[in-house]
Amino acid sequence: MATSQPLVAVVGRPNVGKSTLVNRFVARGEAIVESEPGVTRDRNYFTATWRGKSFRIVDTGGLDPVAEEELVQAIGDQAMLAVEEADLVIMLVDAAEGITAADEEVAQALRRTGKPVLLVANKVDNQRQEEEAVEWYSMGMGEPYPVSAMHGRNIGDLLDIIVEGLPELPPDSGEDVSETVVAIVGKPNVGKSTLFNQLLKEDRSIISELPGTTRDAVDTVLEVGDKTYRFIDTAGWRRRSKVKDGVEFYSLVRVWRAIDRAQVVLLVVDATQGITDQDQRIAARIKEDGRACAVVLNKWDLVKGTGKAEDVYEDAREDLHFISYAPFLRISALTGARISRLLPDVDRIKENWESRVETALLNDVLRRVLSQTPPPTKRGKRLQMYYLTQARTAPPQFVFFVNRPELAEPAYKRFLERKIRETFGFEGTPIRIILRSRRSMKRE
Repeated sequence: MATSQPLVAVVGRPNVGKSTLVNRFVARGEAIVESEPGVTRDRNYFTATWRGKSFRIVDTGGLDPVAEEELVQAIGDQAMLAVEEADLVIMLVDAAEGITAADEEVAQALRRTGKPVLLVANKVDNQRQEEEAVEWYSMGMGEPYPVSAMHGRNIGDLLDIIVEGLPELPPDSGEDVSETVVAIVGKPNVGKSTLFNQLLKEDRSIISELPGTTRDAVDTVLEVGDKTYRFIDTAGWRRRSKVKDGVEFYSLVRVWRAIDRAQVVLLVVDATQGITDQDQRIAARIKEDGRACAVVLNKWDLVKGTGKAEDVYEDAREDLHFISYAPFLRISALTGARISRLLPDVDRIKENWESRVETALLNDVLRRVLSQTPPPTKRGKRLQMYYLTQARTAPPQFVFFVNRPELAEPAYKRFLERKIRETFGFEGTPIRIILRSRRSMKRE
């Protein structure tokens, strides 16, 4: 069952050390286990474990509430969206510089959200500076926690406080482990509701509406034969420039949370319009969250007779090349054409998302790949690969034990992923490729 992990957002005005703090978390082998780029260059998500508790951290761009430049405002919008998603917020300030008007503005903006906030004073390198950090009490944000992200001072204590402040995952969220949880997402007016209604008409035996775990959402449970599907209601994803305070802002957050909760995401696009930048952003988020995915090309009946159908299909695959592993399904929600094929496709890609490959089979593939295509060299040093295992499912994560992970370029990781897919398939699911040093293998 895909369950959303608690999320911590690190925010603050520019140049207070947010990325340095997150990188300090990453550098602690006990804390960060993997990371993935976020859906924009200004948000990056990391999956972390500290003292047995897993959570996610989002690193944001700088908040400058009084900025007038469009780019700076956009970065601030991204940061506030991350705050709205978060269960806990770290407001990072520069203790060496002292309280600024921008800090006061950021604090005021965070207070309006009603989110729990930890005030963390960065660049505190010694005991004297730690004693001086009491001035931050005047911000009205509670006790300031002094750290040095650069030198690692008090980082372990901060992580202790973070995990203590995070909510526990509910033991029973109302979602049965045997259910397949499906989110139908996409821009407004691409046919999501029509598709949803068509699915509910297909051989249903029991339909019920139950409160979801996201704000203002209603889940619909569909039983077909001996299988149960829980569909998560989502609103349309709008352009960033059209996301204002209020209803549309929160509908965007609900879409993100729906993707977080889902096992399988159906990305619905309008085949008559082609792939837009919004579609690409949604697809990036789905991949980043590691969810199984199918792209649903809706309104195919309007494309099929134009003589351009093949071009539309190929253009869609090209524009969403970074999720090329996803099946592209051509349907008409209005007429019901090919709707009956969707649930079997959902079943198949969920099975791939949860599948595990035996270690012996994986190492047979590794030996074959190495014999045919030896690893590349970098600055005269060759990457050596010793062993391959699958560490996780949902999504599948494969760990290659090597001599020096830094010798592997991103292109070579993509090559390894391609070889795994050629042998084992994994249609519809992202794959994580991790390279670790042989020393890690010996410790484990």
